[in-house]
Amino acid sequence: MLYRKSEAKDWARTVYHGLDTTILPSYRPDTLELDEAGIRHDLRLLLQQGFFAVTLVSGGEAGTTPDEDRRFAEYCVDEARGRIGITLNLRYYTLEENIAMARFAEAAGCHSVMISYPTNFRPRSEEDIYQYTRAICDATSLGVILLPSVKNDFPAPYRVSAQTLARLADLDNVIAMKIGLLEWTWIDACFRLFGERVLISYPFDDAWPTFIRKYGMRWSGAAPWHNYQTAEDQRCVRMFRLIEDGRMDEAAALYWQMDPLRKAVLSIALPSAAMGMYNFEQWKYCDELLGFTGGELRMPKLTLFGWQRAQLRQAMLAAGLQPKV
Repeated sequence: MLYRKSEAKDWARTVYHGLDTTILPSYRPDTLELDEAGIRHDLRLLLQQGFFAVTLVSGGEAGTTPDEDRRFAEYCVDEARGRIGITLNLRYYTLEENIAMARFAEAAGCHSVMISYPTNFRPRSEEDIYQYTRAICDATSLGVILLPSVKNDFPAPYRVSAQTLARLADLDNVIAMKIGLLEWTWIDACFRLFGERVLISYPFDDAWPTFIRKYGMRWSGAAPWHNYQTAEDQRCVRMFRLIEDGRMDEAAALYWQMDPLRKAVLSIALPSAAMGMYNFEQWKYCDELLGFTGGELRMPKLTLFGWQRAQLRQAMLAAGLQPKV
């Protein structure tokens, strides 16, 4: 362990600075079995891009089983060798399985876990949400990232209220929160009520000037930032730092340079996200264009049509990136 449970918040204030990207599982094209070589290749590329952490798309969201997620995490931790943090996303169907996977992540050498509620979790009250989340936090010494999301169909206001999240922020190992829905009054309440205790992340770059300058946001993710940059041109990492330094004209120039790709990605991503599912085929195709493994994902998945692939490729060129395929 990199830190004791009682030290988790202080550790996070040092480590959680900059961008946290994502990694999807890769599969062999003929059998769709987990592709260890492809996963390790992708992790090696991510090591070169200036991120402080990478979050695994796990919890079955990309078609993996819990056993495969264990191997997925082990490959990434082994390849990273402490040079980048590895976060396991917990979105398994039972509380017991989420607790077991949190304990596994700690034993395997992950540096944090993210709690992302499964579709079959149907709380009847705010207290149900609090107790479910606390049970996972209590079971591990790892730092925990909270993820209240638009994908959660909860009776609580805005999926999880800022007041309940503030209670969870009191737990020793709750270190951060990823904003998963766009409700500005709720977001402001989160920063007001517990922004000094946990590190809140807004995972889109359109409002970085506001969140970094007004709220002192220190990190952004987890999001596939590597789809917008390369090891040689770490433009997302650079833009975040420029905003922190108050060099707004330079940051804006980078923002608008990336805008054709941003608009193309969001035109495909937002409609499916509003229905509770990401189009991971889109992420995989952007990976492939930039030299990552790419390839097929398992069902269930959304289709990425040929015209959408052409749109993404042309947008990448317009943003000044050179596709490798």
